[in-house]
Amino acid sequence: MWLEIAYGALALLVLTIGPIFTLWRNAQLNNPTLPIEAAHLSTFVVVQLPALFLLGRRTNSWLFWKSAETFLIALVGWIFITSIMSDYGAYAIGNAIKSALCVTTGLYLATSFTRHQQMIIVSLATHVGVFVSRFAIAQNWPESIYELREWSGIYVNPNLLGPVAAVACISLLFVVVPLYKKIPRQWRFAVGAVVADLAIFDLIMLIHTKAFTSILSIIVVLMIGASAFGLNRVISFDVRKQWWKRSVAVLSGGLVVSMVVLYKFSSIVNGTLLPKSALQERIFAWDFSWTGFLERPMFGWGSGVAWSNQIFRRLDLYWTVENIGHSHSAYFDVLLSGGILAGMLFAAYLVSALYRLRNLEHPQQTDVVRLGLIFFCLSAALFEPFLVTNYFLWPILVMALAPDKKVS
Repeated sequence: MWLEIAYGALALLVLTIGPIFTLWRNAQLNNPTLPIEAAHLSTFVVVQLPALFLLGRRTNSWLFWKSAETFLIALVGWIFITSIMSDYGAYAIGNAIKSALCVTTGLYLATSFTRHQQMIIVSLATHVGVFVSRFAIAQNWPESIYELREWSGIYVNPNLLGPVAAVACISLLFVVVPLYKKIPRQWRFAVGAVVADLAIFDLIMLIHTKAFTSILSIIVVLMIGASAFGLNRVISFDVRKQWWKRSVAVLSGGLVVSMVVLYKFSSIVNGTLLPKSALQERIFAWDFSWTGFLERPMFGWGSGVAWSNQIFRRLDLYWTVENIGHSHSAYFDVLLSGGILAGMLFAAYLVSALYRLRNLEHPQQTDVVRLGLIFFCLSAALFEPFLVTNYFLWPILVMALAPDKKVS
């Protein structure tokens, strides 16, 4: 089992993108003509093939046709179809393959490990990325520090290191806190001190990235965790169950409200609730993404290729996004990749999975962990294209939304 946990951590570490780009970076710099995208795709595929194989052996596929994962599988299939129809079919299909494999990896983690083992895997994977990044910064590796002195480590961009550091802190706390009372009394202080030091180290790394998306999202998770801890100590089980239902509903509604305010009334937020310097570029990207979606509302542009398409780049107001390379939103990425049907399938997946989570008969501490991870991913997705882009938050979201191992 520990060998398989090590494999799960390795696969998730690779999906943080940093190790892959670091692996092939020198080759790309020394010979720009190399087909580096093929090397990236091959590495992603190879590392996830065991997860796909083990998922196929352990899972009754009929279960997926009776659950929220039906919509997820349909979304993956539709993205494949739109990618085949894309102007850049080969590149789009490669992105679709990576997206599909991330889904299978998330389902593999959900069906092969308990919730606590999943947190161990996530914590191991992210902490390796954080520690190696800190070493890279200390040794002044190329591109380990971004142009404005933000830390990026092995991730080239601070916005890629930020969520790794944030999830490292979250998963570490979620691994230790539920078991803290089971630790022998004489060891509790020492364990608590070590965990606190590691969590502070993760937060220092996060703060130095200045990735406000991850900082904002981790605040959401800590509020969820603190509220759950407080309520668990002062209310009865029956009342707790009602609070659980209301909490899932309120968080889901809050996400929808945040979406509407950010995307429709961004002028209210820009410079008032969030820094204008951090949000202005995103507003241009969101507006242009919406224009691109309206240009091809039925089928989209294919998986992850809209911003590489010169037709897309010449739509109205193109001059506002000349220096922007993506939509800065996972939700717009879904619409651009597969049109309105992709958006409906993704929404149906989230709604049905959250409804299943809301109606749990006996919510446990591990379900609070799931809820925290889910809303970290979904809140981060408001500002960055972390979903359907082979990024590690995509399989983590799929894993957290999936049924418990014993149900699967």
